[in-house]
Amino acid sequence: MKTDLKTEKILAAVRCLLAKNGYMGTTINLVAKEAGVSRGLLHYYFKTKDEMLARVIKENMEISIAMISEVFHRHRTPEGYAKGIVSLLRNIMETDPDFLNLFFEGFAVARQSQIVKDELSSLYGKFRNALEAGLVAAKDKGIIRPALPLESLAAIITGLVDGMGLQLLTEPALCQNQTIWDSIETSITDLLCDNR
Repeated sequence: MKTDLKTEKILAAVRCLLAKNGYMGTTINLVAKEAGVSRGLLHYYFKTKDEMLARVIKENMEISIAMISEVFHRHRTPEGYAKGIVSLLRNIMETDPDFLNLFFEGFAVARQSQIVKDELSSLYGKFRNALEAGLVAAKDKGIIRPALPLESLAAIITGLVDGMGLQLLTEPALCQNQTIWDSIETSITDLLCDNR
């Protein structure tokens, strides 16, 4: 896949239109117009709308993988890891909620599109592996003491973040509730340290 300026322009248009119109309301013609390219040139880079969505999801997930790895690089306590993970979600919700919207759009489309389904499956595996690698390193250093197997813990934390993201997108007013953010942080900290 090309990664030149035209590709970036097209992907920016795809992000904008998918966030604004959703998958069903985004057409090849709209993307070409928004990107300022011909439909023929658009098809040179992407054969279908599914390929465009899969590419946007891939780039967003690569950003997410880098961010979760940075949390484990930057922090050195269970509370720090939890705070870092919650800060990532909160920052996305406050500055770029469409970042998450595109993932959820992808989940819906994946039911009908093998291309999007395969991309999501691969990328979620990579995200969980990055999270699990951070957990393994933290456990090996004696920083965390989870009661759960690390593979399961990575899947649960991923699900917690996704589930909260969906709730917060659906009910944006919840983002203003500090108790919710504190409770997510406490929940993650408790998962990282078995205090029984």
